[in-house]
Amino acid sequence: MLEACGEDVNIEHGAWFGSGKGVRVGHRSDIGMDALVIGPVHIGADVMMGPRCVLLASAHDTRRVDVPMNQQGFREDRPIVIEDDVWIGAGCIILPGRRIGTGSIVGAGSVVVSDVPPWTVVAGNPARIVKERRIGDQLPEAVQASVPPPVLDATEVHTDTLRARADVAERGRG
Repeated sequence: MLEACGEDVNIEHGAWFGSGKGVRVGHRSDIGMDALVIGPVHIGADVMMGPRCVLLASAHDTRRVDVPMNQQGFREDRPIVIEDDVWIGAGCIILPGRRIGTGSIVGAGSVVVSDVPPWTVVAGNPARIVKERRIGDQLPEAVQASVPPPVLDATEVHTDTLRARADVAERGRG
């Protein structure tokens, strides 16, 4: 059913993985009821996912206006990477090419259109950082993720990370 699956994984009723190609799930992770996961998607260890989440690594091509969209096919797959110790709330949608950082929480019903930095809480449509997870006044130490780096354009990843950091910095000043 999956390209790779760790130990003690829980997959709830109705979860669908298409062909399962490119879908990897780490140890002790849970995939919620009626989830739709179309790879390549790399899910780390200790990930919790609520029901009815949608993770799509593919998208329709819509760049041409002289050809109907339903005749343009698909763009190249852009892998989704969910690092370790992440909680994805019910009904979330994670778009192609996104990375959810270690220790993050994605609030129920959120639509993730940008990368989520480690140890942050995001919510909304589009998902935005609402707070950082801290121990006292310190962010938790970085840990080595059990999932591979995404196969994305480095400029795109860098831009998303800088945008997210700027949002956090701006809220700290306000």
